[in-house]
Amino acid sequence: MFKALFRPDKTLGELVKARHPVRLAGLSVVGVGVLYSVTSAVLGATGAVPTAPVFFGLDVDNYYFWQMVFVLPVIAAVWVIASGILRIRGKRVKSGPGFGGTAALVGIIWSTLLLVAWVPTGIYAIFLALGMGQDEWVTILSARGPWQTAFLAWYAGASALAVRDFILAAQLVRKKSRAGAVLAGLAASAVAIGAFIAFIR
Repeated sequence: MFKALFRPDKTLGELVKARHPVRLAGLSVVGVGVLYSVTSAVLGATGAVPTAPVFFGLDVDNYYFWQMVFVLPVIAAVWVIASGILRIRGKRVKSGPGFGGTAALVGIIWSTLLLVAWVPTGIYAIFLALGMGQDEWVTILSARGPWQTAFLAWYAGASALAVRDFILAAQLVRKKSRAGAVLAGLAASAVAIGAFIAFIR
């Protein structure tokens, strides 16, 4: 997974040729989903509530309980949807990977991006478990300065990685259509980023 951050082109190319690539990608997706579920449980146990707006009428007081339950299905659903997006109008490319190979590419990309995006939340959960108050954390990040800048830059960087990596994966699937690969990669990354913004706190 970490290799995909720094050498995504080489890593994704090797993944397509590996034995049972979908199994490896599936383990990565499930592993990251469990990590988010455990983190949600820790946040819920410490009495934390989401600091960003929540959607779909969910109660902020119980949000982390529900996130603990639904985060893995949401992550898995995004994996399937993004894989399907990369395959749209790309089925006739004989030199590209099949749906299994595409799903493997998307699974590794998605799980790696989720792991990057988890880091601030993981630090947050650790601090709260050690006795830090949520109001103290919010005060630190609400004030303009290096901590707020680093926090926002981290998520902006994760979003940029999503766009880069999904376009690279789409180019492997659609080797004969560069414009189509860019559009498919942008669409897949939009689904992934949108799902993260909508559901994960």
